[in-house]
Amino acid sequence: MKRLRLLLINFCVLIGLLLIVSIITYFIAAHRIQSFFEMTGPNQVAYLQKDSLAMFVHIPDIKIYDNWGTPQQKLTTERRTNNLGFREDDDIVEKQQNEYRILVTGDSHTDGVLKHNPQSFVNVWEEKLNASDSISYYNCINGGVGYYTFRNYLGFLKKYKHLKPNMYVINVFTGNDFREAPIFEDDRTNVANVFKNTYTRLKKRFYSAEKKAIPFTQGIEQTLYFYSFPGEKEKSLNLAKKYMLKIKELCAQENIQLVVTLLPSKIETNPAFKSKIQSLFNLDTSAIKANEKLTNEFIEWLNTEHIVNINLKAPLEQATEKVFWDEDLHINPKAHRIIGEFLFEKVLLSTLHKHHIQ
Repeated sequence: MKRLRLLLINFCVLIGLLLIVSIITYFIAAHRIQSFFEMTGPNQVAYLQKDSLAMFVHIPDIKIYDNWGTPQQKLTTERRTNNLGFREDDDIVEKQQNEYRILVTGDSHTDGVLKHNPQSFVNVWEEKLNASDSISYYNCINGGVGYYTFRNYLGFLKKYKHLKPNMYVINVFTGNDFREAPIFEDDRTNVANVFKNTYTRLKKRFYSAEKKAIPFTQGIEQTLYFYSFPGEKEKSLNLAKKYMLKIKELCAQENIQLVVTLLPSKIETNPAFKSKIQSLFNLDTSAIKANEKLTNEFIEWLNTEHIVNINLKAPLEQATEKVFWDEDLHINPKAHRIIGEFLFEKVLLSTLHKHHIQ
């Protein structure tokens, strides 16, 4: 009896210790998640500021130079913003009488890992449009911001609808926009979210050096996340639909043409890289195709909602040169050029003129 009582006491102590460790772990992990949205990190304070509508936006009128890359791909990028914080060299002024204004947003791929702003697909598209039409002036504004996902795309439109864009283009990066959607909700520190994020972080610690050497955030992390938590795919897709419906409604109210472009990750456009990731992480066919399947489901839904959408997969996978940086798997200047020219071909001038120039 005495021995049984001792065992029960030890068991209760063990349970108590586990409970204390769990509580401490939860608060540490929750703080890690929440601290991102405070915009106090060293990389954030130099480039981003909190915003009540879009959650965060670029700081206006800055110029930052970043030296980075691999020995084979070295680059100095100029992160330059204009008077409103857009990735443009020219300031935004009052809309001209013959101006057709296209406001573009997206995450860091749209923001651009580029040497200069004019290299972005947004500016390539603008260049092509203006070269083809001597009557109208096309002003394509790059409003891409790193980390953005569907909630930000709605807030961004609310913040800048006063600029009276004729068209609003959302460049959805299908490699991580879906996975990030739940993290940007107000309940981001609920127990389920914290557990999933903690599990993902701990799992990385036990990866081999070869696995750790691969940039995770641009497509791979989402693939692995949905492999571990397949039920999250539906939740993420529903959040995307929720915000897209609100964006569609707001565009209709403001007489803005809504266009969604879908930018795939390197996994979806490079068969050799896809095979490498599948083999390295021992993923089955369903797991390695998760991003693509989710994208196709989203496209089907966009079509049912009569939201114009353009899949950028074909032009990128047909490219004969590298279209992603080796260092971090963002699209490179070649990809931006391809996308800008592709948009010029797909979004015809006749389509633009259906929404009259003010």
